Amino acid sequence: MPDQRGTATVRPRRAVTGRAIVLGALVVVLLVVLASPLNRYFNSRSDLSGAAQQLHNDKQQLRELNKQYKQWSDPGFIQQQARQRLQYAMPGDTVYVVVDRGAKSDIQKTESAPTDQQAAGSWNTRLWSSVEQAAK
Repeated sequence: MPDQRGTATVRPRRAVTGRAIVLGALVVVLLVVLASPLNRYFNSRSDLSGAAQQLHNDKQQLRELNKQYKQWSDPGFIQQQARQRLQYAMPGDTVYVVVDRGAKSDIQKTESAPTDQQAAGSWNTRLWSSVEQAAK
């Protein structure tokens, strides 16, 4: 448009047009609308992969338990475990206990020598003697 001096003035273009505003609003609406379903989708995928891993672990544990069940179904295995773990002996077996020189046996370890308190008497005699000493 020519101004009063006869020269054309150039209007600066707006940086944001109406189309850009509508497009931006549409993007915001789509983000709001799709946020919840996308969140549920990704959570369900995560849960699904966790469930698949748990299933794999459970199947492996089931295989191990079935293997143990077969072992414990064998009477020979049970007898072997009783000998090893519980130190059982069958009738007619000769049992040897090896003890190092100078080492105490389990029985000697559990026996305790009488202490000074036990040698002095029971608790009531010790109590009475302390009362008598305090009276002096």
